[in-house]
Amino acid sequence: MTANQMIELMNRSPFEPLEIHLSDGNSIRVEHPYEIATKPNSAFCVVYAGDIARFVAIRNITEIITTPLNGS
Repeated sequence: MTANQMIELMNRSPFEPLEIHLSDGNSIRVEHPYEIATKPNSAFCVVYAGDIARFVAIRNITEIITTPLNGS
């Protein structure tokens, strides 16, 4: 995974919710594209959940699963 690949996922139209799996076994759910931010070639992304911002090292992302909006 690279920041550029993350940007491609964020910019899909329509956006498909993401489940980001991390190397420590945790996962983060992203329901809307405005809940995640990064820039090209960055080593980090920021994932927002309400008032909490999580800074995630791109190298710690092991898998991203997308879920079509219609659930199929």
